[in-house]
Amino acid sequence: MPNQQTCAPPVIVTLPAQLDAAAAEQAADQITAAFTPGVRVVIADLTAAACCDRSAIRNLLKAHRKATARGRQVRFAIRPGGPLHQITGFAGTHPLLAVYPTLQHALTAGHQYHSATAASRRPRSARRHLRRAAGLPLQR
Repeated sequence: MPNQQTCAPPVIVTLPAQLDAAAAEQAADQITAAFTPGVRVVIADLTAAACCDRSAIRNLLKAHRKATARGRQVRFAIRPGGPLHQITGFAGTHPLLAVYPTLQHALTAGHQYHSATAASRRPRSARRHLRRAAGLPLQR
């Protein structure tokens, strides 16, 4: 039917084990580029991540922010107990992001994601924390 918009299945972007600033910037670009017409969900597969620094997290949050601004979703597959899970847990970002323990969980996630309403319902302190973690200026 011509008026129905088709939705493509989630696109998986597998990220390297070593996520330094340069690799994370390239990964964020790959995530953003994966949102071709019809793609509403991109899964960033970080299950093999062995090392990640703060600038890498900032770049991944930037890709997440770009997607949510366009009404799309980035799901992060992050191995529980792995180094990246510890960093995101410490930074306080994973409760606000779509984080799954395995790639399979991220693929089969059944909830609908409405970024505009989810972002507006976040407490102001949570929005400020995300902006600070992503290196963005705080809004008043």
